[in-house]
Amino acid sequence: MKHLLVVMGLLVWLAGCGGEPFHLRGSKPLPAVIQQGVYLQGVDQHSAFGITLQAGLEDAGATIWQDQQKATTILNIINVSESRSVSGYSSTRQVREFIHSINVVFRVKTRGLDEAGEYSVRAERSQVYDGQYVLGTADEGADIKDQLRHEAVRLIILRLQAIKPQS
Repeated sequence: MKHLLVVMGLLVWLAGCGGEPFHLRGSKPLPAVIQQGVYLQGVDQHSAFGITLQAGLEDAGATIWQDQQKATTILNIINVSESRSVSGYSSTRQVREFIHSINVVFRVKTRGLDEAGEYSVRAERSQVYDGQYVLGTADEGADIKDQLRHEAVRLIILRLQAIKPQS
């Protein structure tokens, strides 16, 4: 019994010796090279996604630069595609459900990395459609699109948090 407790204690102790400390989701800070300055490229900063991305990065602790020379990180948004497709019909072939999705392809180049990494994030949500409440359904669709933009930005920030610049 003592031997089992000692082995269990050693296993718990060794599990705590990992290189990365434990962080709750979203609580890990951005790497210093990203906090020092990000230049956004390839996205209209006045579009709905551009505004959401800029606000999300600033909330995460990054400084947004308008001058590429001052920034230590270049976040190049290669493609943002938002789509809506029908995913369900009723027995009378009327639309009953939509799938809204957003896909963002981006490249990150920091001064601490030799080459830029290209990544993509995708988020989707379903929407039940009721033909009797068209205005409410339209508002719900707009809310879902906004939520998807926020989710895509959250996923981009999680990817940025995982970047480990070379020492």
